[in-house]
Amino acid sequence: MKFEVLKQSHLKRNILIGVVVVLILIALILTFTRAKYRVTESIPLVNGTINYSLADLNIVAITVDGEASDTIPEGNYKLTEESYCTVNDEEDSSITLNYDSSTQTLSVIPFTTKGTKCYLDFEKLKSAADTIEELYPNNQDILAYDDYNNLRYISANPDNYVYFNCDDYNNLNSSSCELWRIIGVFNEDTHGINGTKLVKLVRNDSLGNIAWDIYDGNNYTNNWETANLQKDLNDNYLLGNTIENEKGITPTTREMISTITWKLGGTTINNDSEEETSRTFYTIERSETVFNDNPTTWIGKIALIYPSDYGYATSGENTTSREICLITALFNWNSASFSDCKNNDWLYNGDEKWTITPGSQSYLAFHVDNDGHIYASSDGLGELRDVYPTVYLSSSVAITGGEGTEQNPYTLAPN
Repeated sequence: MKFEVLKQSHLKRNILIGVVVVLILIALILTFTRAKYRVTESIPLVNGTINYSLADLNIVAITVDGEASDTIPEGNYKLTEESYCTVNDEEDSSITLNYDSSTQTLSVIPFTTKGTKCYLDFEKLKSAADTIEELYPNNQDILAYDDYNNLRYISANPDNYVYFNCDDYNNLNSSSCELWRIIGVFNEDTHGINGTKLVKLVRNDSLGNIAWDIYDGNNYTNNWETANLQKDLNDNYLLGNTIENEKGITPTTREMISTITWKLGGTTINNDSEEETSRTFYTIERSETVFNDNPTTWIGKIALIYPSDYGYATSGENTTSREICLITALFNWNSASFSDCKNNDWLYNGDEKWTITPGSQSYLAFHVDNDGHIYASSDGLGELRDVYPTVYLSSSVAITGGEGTEQNPYTLAPN
């Protein structure tokens, strides 16, 4: 066998060609890999991640509101019953799919293996306001419209409980959440946001006995804008600080509360407005009538119930129908003749609770008395009474589950 030694010039040429070939191969590999990873995304799982290629949806296919999609939708969406998984191209009914819209997290139980194909179909969740309004036709024993087209929960104990102010909205239970209750669905006349209906909540338990305002050496003032209680609720409690040993509003919850225009109308009528009914109180609350030069509105997140909220929450019963209750002065609800009004009103619980509505003098604001009637006591704003924070939900918050009972409250999805 004859061997020849390559000339030095041939050797250099071959090395150069080899380097060029290697560089081309590396470039091709990098280009392919870059393209591959550019179209690869992932869906977070409770216990891991599903990776899927947008160019080859043989692992996961997605539709959103009936349209094909490349990604999990953002916002309040839910998986429909059209979603399913297959193993070896046959649907596997033992696989359960769950989706958390707040974290865009998908759980697949049992955990999927390579080759399992999941087809996900999403639809937009209804707003909490829409969900409640859809309940009305079949639940008129606990839901009723007032004279101003606001839908309210009524009766002694309607199913209007909801988990709220939660530490963890991925783990909704009595340990991580507080119980609040839904007052109803309110139109723009109440909150000032045009063309929008908002859900109004009130805390189920009192924060404690707190003064509406504190004597400053000159006088009390029933101006909610400057009241000590308003500042306590919005400069302290809203920011997560405790009040009366009760935890403050959590950061996620804070984002679920709408900033609205609270109406501060009151009355110049003396003797505690003994003739005011639920209907006339509603008008007074939204009037331009205020004591002295107090403002007629306040923009903020947390306040208190109105006298009309209390009055319209009754269903009445037996000898005193709801209609009779609504035309009876709230000042007279402590009378035995009208006991059915307060006893079938879920906002009555025997506490003395403050309302936001000012009275006819600087030291007066209305409250629900422990015997069930409403008046502006001459004891004044420094009197310690129960405080039940009241808020409006953001219009995009959705009801995601639950039955509204105390044992199985409604659950909410953050924005």
